[in-house]
Amino acid sequence: MDKKLKEEIVATVRKAQMEAAEMYNERYVTGAELCKQIAMFSPNWLENFGWKLPRERIEVTGDDGKTRVTRWGYPLHAIQRMIAEGRMRRI
Repeated sequence: MDKKLKEEIVATVRKAQMEAAEMYNERYVTGAELCKQIAMFSPNWLENFGWKLPRERIEVTGDDGKTRVTRWGYPLHAIQRMIAEGRMRRI
């Protein structure tokens, strides 16, 4: 096995592991928890630029059909991968 083939295999396995972690083990966290986990984010940054991150609106509806809580959920593993791959530099 030559060096180039070995590097390609390692890169493929690494990519598959990251995708599996995001797909099956993804953790959605609140903005406050994201700031604790990844210190480069602050509440002020999320307020101004949070829309540039992957996120989902979380709504909790009561038995009466009225929305009680609305906030953003951020996928922690996906955002960590963005940072690791240098994609945060281009935001």
